[in-house]
Amino acid sequence: MGDERIHGISMQDCAEIMGQHAALRAQHGEPGFTPHFQQFLASKGIDENTWAHAWNAWWARMEADPSGQLHARFATLQQQQTMKNHFADVPDASGDVKGGISLEGYAKIMAGLAGSKQLGPLLAEAGLSEQQWLTAQSEWNAAMGADTNHHLTTQYAQLYAKYTPGFQQQMEGQVAAQMAVRHAERAAGTPDEPEEEYELPHAQKDMASANPQDRYRGAYHALHMWDIGDRDDAALRHAAGQAHAIALDCVERHDEFTVSDAEGLAGKLKMLAEEGFMDRAQADDAKGALERCLGRAREELATRKAAFAPIADKAVPERVKLQSMIQDYTSLVGELEEILEDWDDVYAAPSASSAPAAPAAAPSASTAMEPAGGGLLDLLKSLPIIGNILRALGL
Repeated sequence: MGDERIHGISMQDCAEIMGQHAALRAQHGEPGFTPHFQQFLASKGIDENTWAHAWNAWWARMEADPSGQLHARFATLQQQQTMKNHFADVPDASGDVKGGISLEGYAKIMAGLAGSKQLGPLLAEAGLSEQQWLTAQSEWNAAMGADTNHHLTTQYAQLYAKYTPGFQQQMEGQVAAQMAVRHAERAAGTPDEPEEEYELPHAQKDMASANPQDRYRGAYHALHMWDIGDRDDAALRHAAGQAHAIALDCVERHDEFTVSDAEGLAGKLKMLAEEGFMDRAQADDAKGALERCLGRAREELATRKAAFAPIADKAVPERVKLQSMIQDYTSLVGELEEILEDWDDVYAAPSASSAPAAPAAAPSASTAMEPAGGGLLDLLKSLPIIGNILRALGL
């Protein structure tokens, strides 16, 4: 398989190109990374059209493999490339010591225990007492729990794999087995679970959630339903009133996890102003909230850019997350500036049919949920090393 090529491009080349695409996007952002990526392709004697056709063909071949082994092999190559592009500049912590044992020593013992070895002989080999081991275990667990950038946990996972015979083969076997099941289900005509249509009761349930991402999603959909639906419907008008209050809460109190929600709901507030949903006082309140949101978004954008500058050229995982935040805040700032520039022109006096029912008070903000994934991504996130890498990159 290593020598096989499609349009002159091997599977290893695919992993390298996709890895470089992600690394350049993290370094230069959208759309600034594009010429750098084109230069990289040119350095390999490839143009974008050839690359697109080659990748589509390789993906078709992986999807057609009933054994799942091609998917598994590509996952390994992608993991290796990701480590190179996003972790190469992370300081080596293998010799760091906590509780009298290094990270490498700790990983070696943990791998031994997972391999059914007895703790006593492992501690004797390392020259540790049981009490020292308990102390070291507690300190290393605390350190990895506090490792928000996954520098430590990813290196631990690599060391754990180093002391687990056949670890990579085990991981590839798991991926291949699960992809083979998926292939067999498709071949047998097993239908995918139908997606449930998102309707007003779903939006009402989400708007009542304690989770801000749920509330903001529900508000966005409720306002969209009001925009395109029967505005004389009492339930829809009441839901729109609730959504209006939640939209204001979002632009005032969004955090780094709900920047995109704030952008979407800012657009919905503009729509409400255009459609006469608000009276003059409400329109003025909404404008004030959007102006405050813009001021905060500009500050957050400047902060993220300052944090990003020292690591712009470094292969560290936080570069990916910071670049993503910069893109999100840049988009929010642009959207708010455009909305506010035209705000006084779009406001319309409310009509009787568009006036909302009295909104319920918006729930208070709470901790945001983790983003969800699906398919192969969910499977890879469940694996010891690959999962750590994906979580470190915010996927």
